[in-house]
Order: sequence, then C-alpha cells, then structure tokens
Amino acid sequence: MPSSDEKTIGLVLVTYQSAQDLPGFLETLPAAVGPYGLDVIGVDNVSTDRSADIVEEFGGRVIRNSRNVGLAAAINQGAAATSAEWILVANPDTELAVGSIATLVETAKTDERIGMIGPRITQLDDTPYPSGRRFPSLAVGIAHALLGPVWPGNPATRRYFGEPVTEVSDVDWISGCCMLFRRSAFDAVGGFDDRYFLYFEETKMALDMHRGDWRVVLDPSVAIRHREGGSMRSAPLRKVRSHHRSALRFYCDYHKGSPWIAFAPLVAVGLTMRGLAAVARTALLQRERGPA
Repeated sequence: MPSSDEKTIGLVLVTYQSAQDLPGFLETLPAAVGPYGLDVIGVDNVSTDRSADIVEEFGGRVIRNSRNVGLAAAINQGAAATSAEWILVANPDTELAVGSIATLVETAKTDERIGMIGPRITQLDDTPYPSGRRFPSLAVGIAHALLGPVWPGNPATRRYFGEPVTEVSDVDWISGCCMLFRRSAFDAVGGFDDRYFLYFEETKMALDMHRGDWRVVLDPSVAIRHREGGSMRSAPLRKVRSHHRSALRFYCDYHKGSPWIAFAPLVAVGLTMRGLAAVARTALLQRERGPA
C-alpha cells in the first residue's frame, strides 16, 4: 500500500510500446530515489509489447487502459492511485543518476511554494538537452518553428531554450521527461490538463502552477540522461500531428484574455503548414529506412 508521508515518492510511469527502454530506466530507479520509499504506478496505454508486464515484474502496480487515453490523462490516473507526498513523472527513455530524485525532493523542501521541479538534462552523448525554458512570444515561437529545423542555433531558438541555468532557479517550464511535484501543488491545480493528448502537457502544467502562485524550479546540480527521440519510435506520424495540435492549444490557453488571442487563426495556419511539412518529412524518412 502507498505511504501517505513525505518519505515516499510515487512514480507515475506511463508506458506505450516502452519495453525496449524500461529495463535500463528501472535499473537506475532505486538508487535515484533512496533513501526515500518508492511506490511505482504504471499506466499502460494499450501497448502490444511487454511494457506492462515489465513494470509489474519490477514490483509496480499497473493500470492497463483499454484505449490510449493520452499522456496527461494517464498521468492523472497514476497520481490518483498513489497517496505519496511527492509525485515523480519520468519517461522510460531516461536514465536517472544516483541520488538524483532524492536531491530534487530535498531542494523542493527548502520552500513549500516549490510545486514543480526538474533536473538538468543531457542526451546520452552528454550533449545538453534544453530544459528550464521560456514561454515563447508569438514572434519567437514563429521564428523558432520556421528556423529551428534548418538552423538550430538561430537567435529565436536560443532565446526559446534560454540560457543554461547554473544554480537553483525559477523557470517558466521544465522538460516533461523528468518532473517532480509536491502533492499539494499537483492537487491544487487539478493535475494535468487532459485536453493535451500528447506534447505541451508539461508546459500547460507549468503555466497552471505559475497562475496558482506555485514556483517552477530547475536544480542544475541534479543531472539525468535522456535519449532524445526514444519516445518517437512508435507512431511517429501521429506524434507529429499531436505536437502541432497541442502547440495551437497551448497558444490559445497562454494568451486567453489577451489581445494576442486574435492571432490564433494565423498561428493555426502556420502550424498546419509546418505540421504537413513535418509529416511529409517523417514519411520520407520512414520510406528510406524501409521496414523495421
């Protein structure tokens, strides 16, 4: 049974065709959370591989959905199934460093207003993976969307990603591959917005935290590794479409009640064009690679 005290971390582990990544992730988990207790809740969105079985063999409790409810809704299911004070949401394609999650808890304990906290993230080759990002303005968002794929170091993308954080700092939002929440903050904002099937759910959660007067923090003394693109192996075309739909939804949520909402139709057209180009590019890459 889950603990209700502050000495337990409830891991919400959403899986979808994650069997390839899970063993490496789960191997790093105990040392990352110790000396805290661990309550593992797997939420499986109709995987056809052994994802759910692997989580159960590790000792986790698994919710097996009969349909893919999306990432945000699945996280909420898992959070509701544990009464742990600290809720960890981590992707199966991450590797957690020794003591990393325990350190995030200790940092969060320094201020009861810290509702959401994340670590510094690198890719497997130790290349920095952007986290602690800014909410983009319309101009920065458009420039990043257009220039990012062909000119990764353009000024708009650099501004969007923000300067590297060198000390515990308040940020606009953190990467969804590893997020730790204070239970009271998670509950106060109503959990994740389940209108976001996939992508931007962590950005909307951070926005809700800010609007609820909770702090969103990045602790760069904690580092984890993330295999960028690992979560894109299954259904890449669907994920491209989901990304652009969620981007438009976040634009509307972020600018609700401001004059910038008038530009939503323009943003929708731009995202549709970019999405079609991304789908075509992904389909071409799949054709070039041939059958798996």
